[in-house]
Amino acid sequence: MQDDNPFATPAVPLVDSQPRELAGWTAARLNLLGWLSLAAVLGNVLVWLSSFAGAWLEQAQLQVLNDWLGVALVLLGCYLLLQLKQLAETRFNAQGLQRPVWAMVLFSLLFEGGMLLLGEPSGELDWPLLLSLAGVFVLGAISLWLGIRLLRVENVYPSFRLMAWLDIAGGVMLMSLLLALLAPLPLIGALLAQMLLFFRVAAELQEA
Repeated sequence: MQDDNPFATPAVPLVDSQPRELAGWTAARLNLLGWLSLAAVLGNVLVWLSSFAGAWLEQAQLQVLNDWLGVALVLLGCYLLLQLKQLAETRFNAQGLQRPVWAMVLFSLLFEGGMLLLGEPSGELDWPLLLSLAGVFVLGAISLWLGIRLLRVENVYPSFRLMAWLDIAGGVMLMSLLLALLAPLPLIGALLAQMLLFFRVAAELQEA
């Protein structure tokens, strides 16, 4: 049965014909969220690339860049995720997103704050490194949980479905730890899909 398999293809038409007017939502607001998602994509790409840029920049410069940009991106990502949850519940009648979304928001803030306090891992097998690895694993598990819940939402656009699968892929890669360095790639892709979703629903409202 489909209810027992979160990965099953929905047995209903793609994107229902529900009313185009969404309470509390405007095309301008959705377009702004789309541009903010693009800013998050560019920022995360910069942070990811900076992890390979040690040969061109001094380590102190990289650390300052990653610290400040990382905090800004976590705050922006949490805001966009909460907006996505609200949109999914309003436009697609999504259920079961509250717990994984809030778990992601709260743990992301906690993890980022913890990393600032602990500093950059030294590479030695000590407790700061172990805490960092444990945090990465938990973050991946929450991303996997969120992706599965997003995948269960029916009557959605392809960008929504793609976002869910990329969250699942990124979560699995984070949980593996060995692929954690490459996990930002699918997660950045999920942000791109989220951007496309915001722009698509904005266009839908403009056509109404």
